Amino acid sequence: MSITEIARFADVYEAEIAASRLRADGYDAVLGGAEHVKANPLVLQALGGVNLSVPSDQADAARMLLESLRGGTERIDDADPVSANPVRKAGPLALLAAIGLGFLVGS
Repeated sequence: MSITEIARFADVYEAEIAASRLRADGYDAVLGGAEHVKANPLVLQALGGVNLSVPSDQADAARMLLESLRGGTERIDDADPVSANPVRKAGPLALLAAIGLGFLVGS
């Protein structure tokens, strides 16, 4: 059985998440270089990133799953999105109180 690389990641933790998702769906995902990068993050560029590989017979289906995840097909729509203009509840009095408390504690 041969192993086929299906993706490369510039972030070791993104690669771990992708591999975990593939494993959860029954794929035999293997990360190459992940442990080296965790031990010494500067080696990431020298290795060319963290590679994600699966057995050759699972490669096409695993690539399709990764592409669907990157495209956002499983994105959860937020019923209460964060407002672009948040309402500020604390005013100048709260800021002055915080500064005064800082002086009291620091003394």
